[in-house]
Amino acid sequence: MQGSLSQNGEKNNMSAESDNQVRAFKFIKAKFNSQELFTEEEFQRATGYSKVSFKTYSSKQFRGLMIPTDERHFRISAVFRQFSTWKKFKDKVVTQNRNFGRSYSQICYENVIVFEFYMPLRNEEYLRQTLDSLFYKDSVLFRLKLIKPSDLHKAFPKGDGEDEPQYFERICEFISDKFVGYSVNHVNGRYRATDIKTMQEALTSGAASAERYLVDETTAVVRFIFPCKAKPEKPESLVPPNEMRSAEPDANLIRWFFMQLFVQSILEVVNAEDEIWLLETGMRNRLHIWRAKD
Repeated sequence: MQGSLSQNGEKNNMSAESDNQVRAFKFIKAKFNSQELFTEEEFQRATGYSKVSFKTYSSKQFRGLMIPTDERHFRISAVFRQFSTWKKFKDKVVTQNRNFGRSYSQICYENVIVFEFYMPLRNEEYLRQTLDSLFYKDSVLFRLKLIKPSDLHKAFPKGDGEDEPQYFERICEFISDKFVGYSVNHVNGRYRATDIKTMQEALTSGAASAERYLVDETTAVVRFIFPCKAKPEKPESLVPPNEMRSAEPDANLIRWFFMQLFVQSILEVVNAEDEIWLLETGMRNRLHIWRAKD
């Protein structure tokens, strides 16, 4: 008898808790749809939770959905769209302790370099393998040691009393900070394979030989984005005018290492093309083209 009463009590508590959570869901959904501001006290009263219980559940379940607008008021985050039905809300919010509302601080780089390689899709696998190898320190060190020491020291001077291991470690730290990833897009293109002709000439020559006048090709565009930092790294308002420096030295180092490590590696692997294009945008807008000499 006593066990039966205990079980009934647990069921009643679970039912009450579930009812409070349904009320919380309805309140959140209503405030999201109206984008009306609310206070914690209003939310607590709507749920039927006691103040102590609401504080517990709010911190564990609902806080990530609430965005403060001032000291007392909140609005519902757009992330609630992911949990806009009771089932999703119950499965993802009520039963999990998750932070849906991470806060972010903005960083703005005034100077960036964007490099885009344009490659026929047939080269993508080799290209990825080559680029991925340069994510590893031993591969980077191998490529660095292929550069003439005088050229390397000119681009990246050694520090006073710095030995070779320390020097290469500092270079690797710079590369690790700058070269962290790339993205690949596929684009469909068409190009003219021979000198310009009339439509009739193109049809005639196409019928007489296997050479095509217009060629369709899927191109892999490999993109790198590099933020460039000006030194010293202080908010602009706090830096005296005579201390302001250009981001160009950082950009020049990025360009130099990019050419030495990435471009040279790519030219060695993808060497069957007549031309290889690299588009540079950002601080400078220019097109780099490597043409086969033969």
